[in-house]
Amino acid sequence: MNTQQKLYKIFQLIRLLNTPPAMDVPQLVRRLDSSKSRIYEHLQLLEKLGYKIKTDNKHRKSLELGVSKFTSGLLDSQDLELIQESLQQTRIKNPLRTKLLHKLNANLSLIPLADALPQLHASRIIQLIRVGIESQRQMMLRNYRSMTSNNMEDRHIEPLELTKDFRYLIAWDLKKNGQRQFKLERIEDVDLLDEKIQGKRISSPMDLFGLTSDDEMEHQWHDVKLKLTSTAHHLLIEEFPLSRQYIKRVKGVTIFEGRVRHWKGVGRFCLGLPGEVEVLGPEEFRRYLNGKVEAF
Repeated sequence: MNTQQKLYKIFQLIRLLNTPPAMDVPQLVRRLDSSKSRIYEHLQLLEKLGYKIKTDNKHRKSLELGVSKFTSGLLDSQDLELIQESLQQTRIKNPLRTKLLHKLNANLSLIPLADALPQLHASRIIQLIRVGIESQRQMMLRNYRSMTSNNMEDRHIEPLELTKDFRYLIAWDLKKNGQRQFKLERIEDVDLLDEKIQGKRISSPMDLFGLTSDDEMEHQWHDVKLKLTSTAHHLLIEEFPLSRQYIKRVKGVTIFEGRVRHWKGVGRFCLGLPGEVEVLGPEEFRRYLNGKVEAF
């Protein structure tokens, strides 16, 4: 079995483990057209990645993500199917229909993201964060690795939202008493806490480089225009997929023209690619980069 086939089987196994009714190993073997030894091998791999496999008194396996006590009021998969079928068959405008759609969306947010994300651990982290947001619970980010200091520490937070590309969690850091953005790949694990979120907070907008405003640039957006080489173009899209919509070709030249909340994120990108990026504006951004270069 090659790597691609193995990953596909593991994704299928995750779905089966997370979808009632629970199955025993012989049933999983039949559903996945696999062998007992292969199923046990995949189960061990999932446990090493941090998944908790629950076995009931009839030897049936299911996935325990540590979110059940926060989701008792949510619908199960059979409810979802019934709602979907009903909504598809009716076109009547009714407040109840909107309410059902809302509940459906809340439950769909708990479906594993194995089809969308290649990394199983990242899928679990995102699922736990979504439950924290939906259930309005505080969370502990375990062993979060800081990019600036490279230190690892637990961060006690109130989750606000995930970015559209699922790269960052925007949250309120309770220790630092301020909004912060956390890169998901730097989170080792997530614990959902019993404490409810203390107050209603709205996240500040974050630019595509993962930065919000600071005291000097509060509540402002700043236009940035860059000329990119082929290397810079591809790296920008790879590192920041949402940048694609702000890139265009003008007379054979690749131009990025977007808006940022802070010079730090886009500046880090430019300084990391000497000779590959030309700043076309604004002058304030050029002065920021020159100051960083002189400080080296």
